[in-house]
Amino acid sequence: MLTLTLFPPSWGRPAAALVRQVEAARWESRYRFFTDANSFPADTDCTGLALSALHEYGRLSSADLKVSVHDLLRSAAEGSLPRRDSRADDALHPGVPMVYWEDGREPRTLNRGRKHDAVACANALYAIHLAGPQTLTGAQTVISASMRYLTDHLTSRRYLDGTRYYPSPDAFLYAASRLCARFPSSTHALTAHLRRAWQEREEYADTQATPESGPGMPLDLALRMLTAGNLALTTGQDHRRRLLARAQRPDGSWAACPYYRMGRFPVFFGSSYLTTLFCLRALTTPESATVSRPRQAEWNGDG
Repeated sequence: MLTLTLFPPSWGRPAAALVRQVEAARWESRYRFFTDANSFPADTDCTGLALSALHEYGRLSSADLKVSVHDLLRSAAEGSLPRRDSRADDALHPGVPMVYWEDGREPRTLNRGRKHDAVACANALYAIHLAGPQTLTGAQTVISASMRYLTDHLTSRRYLDGTRYYPSPDAFLYAASRLCARFPSSTHALTAHLRRAWQEREEYADTQATPESGPGMPLDLALRMLTAGNLALTTGQDHRRRLLARAQRPDGSWAACPYYRMGRFPVFFGSSYLTTLFCLRALTTPESATVSRPRQAEWNGDG
């Protein structure tokens, strides 16, 4: 799903294989993280990514996208829960999409609990905007509540702790900036907050870099570069490209880094493939002409 959102349909046959893999994760209008049957239900994060990618690849019509987004809108929280601890994001926010639908419709799956995640919210909003929210009942209420939620995640500086499922601040900044870049007219206020947050994050990263550590985790650096591009922040991008290119390994890949987290549990998910995906996208931008092209990582035809 991430590959399809990052690279264009001109990929040809490899892209077709990835489309088939994404479509295999579908349950009705929703998409799962796991394609094999297990107790995990579909979630709004995967669904938002899959819907937008398949539509922009021409594999999901506008009419079918609207049907799916109608279901996505039904994931919005209808009430609030008392805060269970000191973390503000443990409360439910009316009108904001939850990570899981929790409506009991998907058979043989466990209840995962009502919860939010700011990255999942941004990815769900992307699909909602793509479907044309002015024609969808209840969409404007969800958009308004979600934009307040995302803005508060930034201005409260909770983003510095990542989100429930994404440990790095850079993962949230990237997801939110992707939304802003695609739909600037309805996200301009969030864009201004994102620019300030990105600058804060970049200044912090600069203080942590040493000759021994280099730029830190290449995935975080790539995410910051992509965020900067989405926000039209060009200063320093060539320097960051050089740092990222130097972190490439002899086989053309970049090292595995944590991208997802199992909720509150300290179990992290990532891979060399996932890091390399973001690094290649960060380097293959118009401004990268001044930097040597990265060694092309070998493509596995199975995806």
